[in-house]
Amino acid sequence: MRRQRKPKRRTGHKFATFCMALIIGAVLFNYIRPLPAAQASIASALSAGDSDNIHLAWPAQGSAAIGAQDFGILATHGDQQQRPTASIAKIITVLAILEKHPLTLHEQGPTITLTQQDVALFNKYYSEGGSYVKVEAGEKITEYQALQAILLPSANNMADGLAMWSFGSMQNYLTYANEMLQRLGLNDTLAATDASGFSPDTKSTPTDLVKLGDHALQNPVIAEIVAQPNATIPVHGVIYSANSRLGYNHIIGIKTGLTDQAGGCFLFAAKYDTGHNKSVTIIGAITGTPSLKAALDGSSPLIDSAKPYFSVKTPVKAGEVFATLQTPWLATAQVIAKDDITLLSWRGKPLKPSVKLAHINRSLPGGAQVGTAIIASGNHTATTPLVLEKAISGPTWQWRLKRF
Repeated sequence: MRRQRKPKRRTGHKFATFCMALIIGAVLFNYIRPLPAAQASIASALSAGDSDNIHLAWPAQGSAAIGAQDFGILATHGDQQQRPTASIAKIITVLAILEKHPLTLHEQGPTITLTQQDVALFNKYYSEGGSYVKVEAGEKITEYQALQAILLPSANNMADGLAMWSFGSMQNYLTYANEMLQRLGLNDTLAATDASGFSPDTKSTPTDLVKLGDHALQNPVIAEIVAQPNATIPVHGVIYSANSRLGYNHIIGIKTGLTDQAGGCFLFAAKYDTGHNKSVTIIGAITGTPSLKAALDGSSPLIDSAKPYFSVKTPVKAGEVFATLQTPWLATAQVIAKDDITLLSWRGKPLKPSVKLAHINRSLPGGAQVGTAIIASGNHTATTPLVLEKAISGPTWQWRLKRF
């Protein structure tokens, strides 16, 4: 008599083995998978900004804004409506050209041969009473010299000519310039009609112009040229900066503007040494004044009135508890600042503390570095390493197995 097989028992054994393998695999995976990040509760109480007690010497007429590099916009005055920029538009032009044909410091760049088109631009602006530099067909000028002609005497003809040389046509330039403005976050600025700002169609706000000035100064070639009182270029000879305040009150640029529609406009920047080896570049814009002189005259009082509101602070001292650290397995320890945090601040900007923690996956002794303390005032930040005040235990194997 043939024995009957019992496939069910064997099948059940295989299933039990499979289930056991799954359980073991899940346990091992749970043990070795990455640990969650530790958390930090900040203990430092920092002073808030006091913008109500800031009183600046705003111009009597027109609108204005003031900011600083690494701080952004600090304060505004008057309406921030779009208005013609006049020749401040040339900063947009030069930024776009240097994106298309970048230069490094002390580099002249390509040599450009001027044509009858450039002579026609000269004749146009000469007849319309715009600013210009003399040109001749066949004249050879480097890109750097052309930029000097645009930024120092504010030559409208060179601004249009170099824009068309760089982009092939005025329309191509305007398309690129407006895309660039959006990319830079200058959403209230529009480039239109020409590259010189002679047309009232190029418009902006004081707030956006301060941001524009910040972008311009980040380009070392622009920063170098706008700080020059004069230069020499082919045909025209010596050219002079239209910024008559250059060098006064530590003003290092940036661009003046004047048309009937725009009124007097001045985008300016000044270096301020606050002491304690800290300095700041103040950037301001004054627009819509009755004359260029009024815009220029308004710059120094505004700069001087802003200076007292900058100060060097030490909100965190070495050895102070900055935060309490807690791991996912509930080990806790206080973390302390390894060094002082000293930074330049603006009274109207609150000091904002934050922590960047390292990944903790084991026991650590007291004094071990576990992250970085960060204090921000506007976009300006200062840091110091964070170290454990006492030892902290790592995760147990039981916790690793049981965690969810």
